[in-house]
Amino acid sequence: MPAVTQQTPNFLGGVSRQNDDKKLSGQLTECINGYPDPTYGLLKRPGMAFTNVLKKANGTPFTEAELANSTWFFIERGAAGSYVGAIKGANVYVWTAENGTWCTVNNTGSAYLTGTSVNDYHFRSVQDVTVITNKTVTTAMQAAGSYVADSVGTLMLKTLVEGYEYTVSIQGISATATAQPSTTYDDMLKFNAGDINGNHHLVDAVYSLISAQQAASNSNFSGKWYLEGYLNSLVIKRTSGSNAIITDYSAVSGTPLAFEIEAYGGLSNDALSVFTDDLPVVADLPLTSFHNHHIRILNSAADEDDYHLKYVAYDGLHGRGYWQETVARDASPGLNASTMPHELVNTGATTFDFQPITWAARAAGDDVTSPIPSFIGYPITSTFFYNNRFGALSEDNIIFGVANDPYNFFVKSAITQIASDPIDLNVSSVRPVKLFDVLPSPQGLIIFSERQQFQVFTTDGSVLSPTSATVRSLSNYEMDTNTSPVDVGTTAAFLSKVPGYSKLFTLQLRDLEQNPIVVDISKNVLEWIPATIDTVTVSPQNSLIMLIDRGSSYIYLYRYFNNGEKDLFQAWTKWQLPGTIQSATIINDSLYLISQHEDEYTLGAVSLDEIPTGDTVATSTGAEGNPCLDMYTRPVQPTAGVNAVVYDEANDVTKIYVPFTPFQQREAAMILTVPEADEGTAAELDADAGYWATAYERTETGTGYRYFEVKGNFTDYADGIIVGYPYDLEVTLPKFYFRPTDVSVDFTATLTISRVKFSVGRTGAVKFKLKAVGSNQWVDIQHTADADYYSGDSNPVKPERQFTVPIHQRNTNFELKVTSNLPYPVSLVSMMWEGIYSPRFYRRA
Repeated sequence: MPAVTQQTPNFLGGVSRQNDDKKLSGQLTECINGYPDPTYGLLKRPGMAFTNVLKKANGTPFTEAELANSTWFFIERGAAGSYVGAIKGANVYVWTAENGTWCTVNNTGSAYLTGTSVNDYHFRSVQDVTVITNKTVTTAMQAAGSYVADSVGTLMLKTLVEGYEYTVSIQGISATATAQPSTTYDDMLKFNAGDINGNHHLVDAVYSLISAQQAASNSNFSGKWYLEGYLNSLVIKRTSGSNAIITDYSAVSGTPLAFEIEAYGGLSNDALSVFTDDLPVVADLPLTSFHNHHIRILNSAADEDDYHLKYVAYDGLHGRGYWQETVARDASPGLNASTMPHELVNTGATTFDFQPITWAARAAGDDVTSPIPSFIGYPITSTFFYNNRFGALSEDNIIFGVANDPYNFFVKSAITQIASDPIDLNVSSVRPVKLFDVLPSPQGLIIFSERQQFQVFTTDGSVLSPTSATVRSLSNYEMDTNTSPVDVGTTAAFLSKVPGYSKLFTLQLRDLEQNPIVVDISKNVLEWIPATIDTVTVSPQNSLIMLIDRGSSYIYLYRYFNNGEKDLFQAWTKWQLPGTIQSATIINDSLYLISQHEDEYTLGAVSLDEIPTGDTVATSTGAEGNPCLDMYTRPVQPTAGVNAVVYDEANDVTKIYVPFTPFQQREAAMILTVPEADEGTAAELDADAGYWATAYERTETGTGYRYFEVKGNFTDYADGIIVGYPYDLEVTLPKFYFRPTDVSVDFTATLTISRVKFSVGRTGAVKFKLKAVGSNQWVDIQHTADADYYSGDSNPVKPERQFTVPIHQRNTNFELKVTSNLPYPVSLVSMMWEGIYSPRFYRRA
């Protein structure tokens, strides 16, 4: 029975749900509040700094009921500042992420906020604008335009020859004019009150015809008639109203009325022609006309080559101008903004406007030549910006707007297709598809649906355009549609849920024609991640993925480290935070959290890249460093004239007033740190840095002021006091087995563990607990204390240290746990056990 020793080189394997004899070296049975780090080992997670209580404009805190079941979102703007927001009912609330300052939201789009579930909204932020999509609202077009056909007729005088007869028939009654030697175009087309000659001038003939029929009470000629002469045309309009003939280019009034008109003239009857709404070819257009005169060019019998023109007069009335392509008279002019995504615009440091987006109007064509976007008639599930285009997902369609024109989903011209035109793709496959989110990648845009993933790319590597864009199927994995996929540096991560638990997958694209690499990175912790996960947030620079369980106090964390060739470690841990988490995200290496406790909501932040030195400097409003306390804060004055730290001599206690409602029946801790003003001076010794004491929550009778109570007088240290809640680091180790090699475990041998030695770095005090097989109670076990020292008036944190824990039990008879609930860092580096190993005289092959 030889004495043996074996080392666990690190604790960076994270939690594994496999049997202990299948776990790899460094993997753990459970890890709560641990933070794997390739440099310092398994750390006690950083503490959460208290930022602010979420308050209303009048400074009073929101109650639990007032923000219950809100949809929370974050706006990340880098150096310009970040924000946290909530939608509750028809209201949008925003606060700054840095200090929780209330922001004013001018809400003119409240009618759009009809969602009833926390998953009914989608958010997409770019610079100053956050596009908010209500996934329950069915999109629609504006009401289609209308017009009365054949209410405007245009006579085109193509040639003017002496002796030619020009005949016009209106409502079946004809009038003829004969050109004279001195007759000009103006004579034929423009009315002259002093020279009415129905036989010589076309306009006079029309005037005389209508006048005579109105005088004869012919009902076919009732209403107002307008005669407008131009360079080579005579325009005739008819509207409702009392009988009249108007020739002074007055503004048209009344309802348009249809009439019949025909015209011919010349030897071949082609010197005079007439049209009402349509022209066969563009060459037949009159040279000038009235403002907004609308004409459709037919080109052929097919609808696909029709287009529409309107006349733009320079003076806005009539005469000189030009013909411009326009939208069909009976087509919808554009999107109904009240049913489309709205925008939350950052207009100042603490001001926002929530309003409908001004969507570009339809510029040309009709429903055939300028198709309506395929999302019309369906809800939009997601919006995005990609390749200089604003896009949307709806049902099984991907719709890209016009390039460099963010809110435009219509073609610029019905005459020709250009590269910047909208792109509308369908991903229909052999299974039902409903798209819900996107992620950009170097190989193209990744599109996600509940059971299938797709990729949009260009066939020739050129700029995305209607002719080059294509879509292909990537993979077929089930996804949770209420949890957005995330970009983890060079891969995408998405969540899949099955009854009872969640799975996390990563998807890495390869070359265009190759299948992606999809890996279930949660396989080691099968059934450990609950099905209630509703948010995934990442920090690529920290190689970190966090799964947020809204409605609980837990965050599930996956961390890895890649050296450029392979992952050196992959670890799962779990964090327990104070209060009930409402939402969380990582911004600039800090985890921002919204929590609910007692009857209020608080904003907190966890710095993810603080070096665990244990040194903390108290500033005027917070702390620099990394105290291992949650909700840690500096004392604050409850009101003017009352100090933040007050000594009650009668009871020999110090009152430390805090800006939030303390948790009931939960002990807190006060820690003394170096005041910012004393940093770098000999006065640091006066702070008794590193001293801590238990604090108890209290509410002052009569005033309602909230404070913590600490035994003794600490008013002399008020500038260095930080108060918060300590939390437990719990690392449960698997059973110890002798490992003949790195990959093999001898679980049949007899092994008695004599002692376990832990190597730690940058660590304060830790505890070790033992639980016997068959027992549910953990018992403290004292490590062997070596004579040592630490500097006075400083944190009791040493850069390196070893603990020896006596065991003297069979390896299968106990479980060992490393814990620490003190406000100091812990860094577990490695472990070595010593024991008696007996292979029972069997030869190990």
